[in-house]
Amino acid sequence: MENQKPVVKTYQTRPCAECPWRTDVVPGKFEPERFVALAHTAYDQAEEQFGCHKASEAEPVGCAGFVLAGAEHNIGARVSAMNGRLRPAEVSSPWPLFSSYREMAVANGVPPDHPALRRCRG
Repeated sequence: MENQKPVVKTYQTRPCAECPWRTDVVPGKFEPERFVALAHTAYDQAEEQFGCHKASEAEPVGCAGFVLAGAEHNIGARVSAMNGRLRPAEVSSPWPLFSSYREMAVANGVPPDHPALRRCRG
């Protein structure tokens, strides 16, 4: 059990001012390596979810941008929705978002042909 990541229990209901999923946020807040490290959250049937950067690892909070643009094929997010820990209808954004994890990662400096992005949709 000690190797398991904590379950995301709550979600932001709107992307924050620095959310990397927002297309109106200037890229570069986070290093490209961070997007490489988190690419697995966008793989089909991934269990780990993309968390909000403002939360701690001890008390993770789901990223609203992820819920809106990247969680469709994430098993962890689907299970959270089935269990009532995620209510997608309560999450919205007045700002434009990248349409996929791949698009977001590339905009933030990850080469389009990077191996970590191969299994990402988009």
